[in-house]
Amino acid sequence: MLLAFLDIPAEYTQEYNRWYDLDHLPEHVAKADVVAGRRYVATVALRDAPGVVAPEWGHPPYATTYLFGGSLPFTSAEAAAGWREKDRTIIKAGRFWREGRGVFTGRWHLEHARARSGCLVSEEAVPHLAHRGMVVALGRAPSPERRDEAVSWWDGTHLVDLLAVPGVLGALRFRSEDPAQANLVLHLLLCDDVTADVMVRIDDALRYHRAQGRFPAHGGVYEPMAFLPYDRIVPLDYDFEVG
Repeated sequence: MLLAFLDIPAEYTQEYNRWYDLDHLPEHVAKADVVAGRRYVATVALRDAPGVVAPEWGHPPYATTYLFGGSLPFTSAEAAAGWREKDRTIIKAGRFWREGRGVFTGRWHLEHARARSGCLVSEEAVPHLAHRGMVVALGRAPSPERRDEAVSWWDGTHLVDLLAVPGVLGALRFRSEDPAQANLVLHLLLCDDVTADVMVRIDDALRYHRAQGRFPAHGGVYEPMAFLPYDRIVPLDYDFEVG
C-alpha cells in the first residue's frame, strides 16, 4: 500500500477533489501494479474528535491509499519507472494540481488483516470491506528487534479491545518498506459507522483500559505516534468542511 497525507487549502475543496476523482486517481489506478485507490478526508469535526493523537506533521485534511497487488510487483524497477513516467506526462500536460503539498508519504507491506467477530470474510478479503471511514494508528517499538513485542501486544490485547468497540469493522497491519523505519507499526482501523462517533467510543473504552492496565502497552513496547480519524470520500460529493 502507498499511504499519502495531503494538505490542501480549504478554499479549493470542490476543485481539488473533483480533479483528484476525475483526473488523478483514475490515471494511477489504471497502472498494472495498482488494485484500488481510496480517498479520505479529516473534517474540522474529526480533527477535534476526542482521542486524536497528531504527529509532528499534524493532522492533514486528506489521505489517499493505493492498494498494490496487480500483475506488476510494486517494488520492481518497472513499477517505479511507470509511476515516474505517468507523473511526468501529467505535469507536462499541465494537469497536476499545484496548490497545497504532500505532508507524509510511505510504502507499506500488509502483514495481517482481521475483521471483528461476526464479519465472516476471509483474511484476504478484509482490505476490500466496504467502510465509512478509517483511523490511522501509527506507532513504534523501541527498536526494530523489539517490533515483534509491539505486534504481540497489539494482536493479543489492544486489537481485541478495539474490535469490541461498536463501529470498528476490522484492522489492517502493515510494516514499512523503508529499512530506516523497521521499528514502525501501522494499523488502519476500518469503521462501518460514523467515524466521529467511533472515536468517541474508542476514547471512552481507552479510559477503561487504562484503569485495567491494558493500555498503554506494558514496558513501553509500543509508543503511539499518530491516531488520526478520516471519513471516506464519496466521489463527486464534497459537502464537507476541512478548515
